[in-house]
Amino acid sequence: MTQPQTLNEDDLYRTSSQYRLWSFSPESLAALRQKTHDLAIARAQQYAPDKTTLDCLTLEECLRLVQRYLDQIRTTNDHFKWPVTVKATAVQYLARFYLSNSPITYPPKEIYKTVLFLAGKTEGTHMKLSEYGRRISTPVEEIMAPEYKIMQALRFTLDVRQPYRGLKGVLMELLNLAGGKVGEVEGVVTDGAEALQEEMMSLEAPPNEAPTKWRMPAHGNVETKHITDRVNAAYASARTILDGPALLTDAYFLYTPSQLLLAALQIADPPLTSFYLRTKLPLHSDLRPKILATISACAELLGSYSPTQILSKDARAALEIKLEGCRDPSTRDLVGAHAVAKRGGGDDSEAEEKARRKKVAREKLARDGEDLFGPSLGGKG
Repeated sequence: MTQPQTLNEDDLYRTSSQYRLWSFSPESLAALRQKTHDLAIARAQQYAPDKTTLDCLTLEECLRLVQRYLDQIRTTNDHFKWPVTVKATAVQYLARFYLSNSPITYPPKEIYKTVLFLAGKTEGTHMKLSEYGRRISTPVEEIMAPEYKIMQALRFTLDVRQPYRGLKGVLMELLNLAGGKVGEVEGVVTDGAEALQEEMMSLEAPPNEAPTKWRMPAHGNVETKHITDRVNAAYASARTILDGPALLTDAYFLYTPSQLLLAALQIADPPLTSFYLRTKLPLHSDLRPKILATISACAELLGSYSPTQILSKDARAALEIKLEGCRDPSTRDLVGAHAVAKRGGGDDSEAEEKARRKKVAREKLARDGEDLFGPSLGGKG
């Protein structure tokens, strides 16, 4: 009789929509973004007066503008005191949306609020739409208008695999090792719990540039309390990295959640992470060099992030002014398009075009009225 095959975490992750639809190599990710940008430019160019060449945002400017709103999601989520899972999900929704859409077609300032509300629903953090709109000073119609377009871009897959629970699991394992409670590690030869605990006590200090706040005791004698503090400090530092660089770079598109958490730990405290990996990866394993190289590459990406990369308020405003000069006019009235679609007026693209034509007609009517009767007196008769 054939024994049932046991699935490990990697096998399970490969069945997820995140792996199947949202995992890329750096080259394929860059190619997809370039294709999306080129299509958006071509579409916007169709509406240029006299077919003049538009001064559109470059791909790099588009990416930086999106990154600015990824950071805005983090700020808004923290203001609401919503869980970190909502924050990570919302950030990934926005990043995924702009793989098949361009800011030239859908400016992020019109999308990010809807994305955060959708992520709250996905992660079970409930707030009434009216209350949400009041707290972010946005009409509910503007929040709901792009929701279906977002769902289409997400391919109706709302699951976002995150590294936070895995990091918490590593914390528990390291604390047990620090307390001398673990002596046997599957697949790895050890000399027992006390030997592993003593090895942790004899680890090198984190390098000075490591972000962990833990430092060697002045007297030099490392005890159980000290390595427990070291583990907790590494965990806190890794959480900070997962909350910032991991969300504001392409890390989620390029690496798995377990690779992200181990890379964050490696940045936080390299000697401690190396010790932990020795308890997981046998020295003779053929996969060990590849796994360590992947973790190092991920750590390099996370370490390359700097808060100075985020656009300032003035720089963001300048890009949005430039964006208005080349924006696709067929998507200017998302609220109108959404209303047409709700009335059964065709699919989204048809609805957007109908809404655009109606808006142009209204503006022309207003101008014609002014030409005939003069401008409004501005007061009451």
